[in-house]
Amino acid sequence: MWFRNCYIYHLTSSFQHSPEELAELLENQRFSSVGRQDTETLGWISPLNRQFEHLVHSANGCILLCLRKEQKVIPASMVKETLEERVSTIEAEEGRKVFGKEKTALKDDILSLLKPKALSKSSHTYGYIDPRNNLLVINAGSNAVADSFIELLIDSLGTLGAVRLMGEESPSAIMNRWLKDGLPYDWTLTGQYEFKDPQNDRVAKFKDSEESNPLIDDLLEDGYWVEKLGIRYKDQFNAVIQSDMLIKSIKFDDELLKENEEIDDIEPYARLDADLVLMSQTLAEFIAELKTEFKVITEKE
Repeated sequence: MWFRNCYIYHLTSSFQHSPEELAELLENQRFSSVGRQDTETLGWISPLNRQFEHLVHSANGCILLCLRKEQKVIPASMVKETLEERVSTIEAEEGRKVFGKEKTALKDDILSLLKPKALSKSSHTYGYIDPRNNLLVINAGSNAVADSFIELLIDSLGTLGAVRLMGEESPSAIMNRWLKDGLPYDWTLTGQYEFKDPQNDRVAKFKDSEESNPLIDDLLEDGYWVEKLGIRYKDQFNAVIQSDMLIKSIKFDDELLKENEEIDDIEPYARLDADLVLMSQTLAEFIAELKTEFKVITEKE
């Protein structure tokens, strides 16, 4: 439940759908298993349990969603080996060379034969809408995964005004100043840094470094820019802020995670509700400060 990576989007207009209305709109993109000749499929499932019917779950005003993706796993080595065998047979039996277009056609035939027999693997991507703070937060490990979530949500709703956070000034320039002048109040450094030289793309990385590492000052003097910076936020979590304003490698503090330990497990999903409320409140507070520090543009152009 606790997000590890955050792709943060600002909603350019108020989110008007109730959880019930949203669930109805998501129905046209409900997940169905990958077909015999399909490579992959994706759709919405219940964020509580895939056996449940309801496609959304709400707690304290936040609406939790879950995207499920299923892909056929066809090892590239198997395709390559089968293709080589077919090409070799044709060339031997017909006494001619097999070239590009024919190889492509043979490869397509091989994939068609292998797909029905291939195993499938699945992945799940969670995100929540926070209407009170005009936020959409997606727990994704890459741009491609976050984009899939957004695209399916737009397909389901018809339209969605959601833009990634963008500042009036380069986030790298702001983080460079933090290292020279100090971080925002109640933020501290964790010792994780990644710098990049804009002139030749050379990269310097530090992990578990001392805050006073003189090499960092030298890099800043030499014109390097901060690409990734490890921070600790108010004794609530550690994270890495990237120059594109993505928040990665979030590790919530044990004390925060333990706050809901005493919730009675007899009531189904009460702990999930409590965790969603605690996490979304913590992140909403952090994102509000993030917007201020990075001078984020939130008004619709």
